[in-house]
Amino acid sequence: MDSSEELISLIESSKNMKPGADNYRAYVGPPNQYDFMGATQFSLLFGLGLRETNTVLDIGCGSLRAGKLLIQYLMPGRYFGLEPNSWLWKQALKLEIGQCVFDIKAPNISNSDDFDCSFFNTQFDFIVAQSIFSHTGTDLLERALERAAASSHAKTQILFTVLDESSVSSSKLLGPELSGWFYPECVEYREADILSLCMKLGLQAERLDWFHPRQSWYRAVLNTGSVLNSDQRSKLGVGKPLFFTT
Repeated sequence: MDSSEELISLIESSKNMKPGADNYRAYVGPPNQYDFMGATQFSLLFGLGLRETNTVLDIGCGSLRAGKLLIQYLMPGRYFGLEPNSWLWKQALKLEIGQCVFDIKAPNISNSDDFDCSFFNTQFDFIVAQSIFSHTGTDLLERALERAAASSHAKTQILFTVLDESSVSSSKLLGPELSGWFYPECVEYREADILSLCMKLGLQAERLDWFHPRQSWYRAVLNTGSVLNSDQRSKLGVGKPLFFTT
């Protein structure tokens, strides 16, 4: 069996694992949707104007589910990731991406576990946090958004997902009543809680119609004039692929 066949076998076997299992693909979410969850993040950013010259901060970049697409697309040095579990992205690098890609594209990845992106000394064009705040109490949610806002400029778009009242979820943990990190357990927020917290931090937030199998996408900006109008929302669409299966 050659190396490509071994990788295919490894990927196929991971699809039968439970989310949170000790595997670089399964640990970050449903492994049978690993490819989809990376692609839908990239598609959302691209739909909102992402170009190769932009800078992107991927909070909780994990095993580079979206990162491997962004790293290839962006110009060298434009991808930034925060991931305290460094074994995740290192396994993806070893097994799927390759050191040569890292050498050429020069991504910046930190193992900070405190959402601290200030040491990158960059104001990002896009900041994305997919399925991070579905595992945090209000203290960590506020800290992350506050630090994201501090690393934003007037046109920065902050995209993140949460479990809210419109999500398909069986969670019994309510974020506003909690503090700290919960994984693999999930926590929920009301849309009003998210919008209120963002306003407190000087961010104007809106819930997007973009498809997610379990959660809801939100977009936050510093400039109130950057909120999407109805025509822009219509052109962005809902992002649900035809023939999507779980």
